Amino acid sequence: LFMVGGMERLARGVRSTLVAFLPHKGAHTLGRVASITNRVFFSFIQGQLTECVILGGLCYIGMTLLGLDYPLLISSVVALGALVPILGAYVGAAVGVVVLLLVKPLDSLIFLIFLVILQQVEGNLIYPRVVGSSIGLPPVWTLFAVVFWGGVMGIPGIWLGTPLTAVIYRLFRSHVRAKLHRKNLDPNGSVSLRS
Repeated sequence: LFMVGGMERLARGVRSTLVAFLPHKGAHTLGRVASITNRVFFSFIQGQLTECVILGGLCYIGMTLLGLDYPLLISSVVALGALVPILGAYVGAAVGVVVLLLVKPLDSLIFLIFLVILQQVEGNLIYPRVVGSSIGLPPVWTLFAVVFWGGVMGIPGIWLGTPLTAVIYRLFRSHVRAKLHRKNLDPNGSVSLRS
């Protein structure tokens, strides 16, 4: 409650400063961009956490069905590892393989094959849908953001690039819709609004 009150005071202070030092239109535009950015980054973190829970749950179910030992422990490590892009998947796999190697060596191979398949499903289907929908970014753009920003900036690029792409996407979409509306065109079908 104290932090929420502090954030509200900080936001009011920033808004007042913008209005005091910038022209009204500039302050309004900057405030709108900041508001969208705040919502997108908060939703991104929420989506990341949801994706980790889904991945951990699927790992637990799969390990239980395969009859592998320590499903809760290993699934928890895999879920936590999913918070760290790219590197986290290797850490989760390594911990699972080492633990199972100490108990039953053949189970470690079964787990590794299962986890590779699960990671492919997670990376290509679950992540773009869960994280992308949480920030309002279509799955194709989410995959593009991960690949592009990951290539440009590495792991920090994956973490920051996806929400940054979502902010740019929302601002561009809003700008296009406003231009279409000024031309009396329907943004959903580009059909003239005037008869």
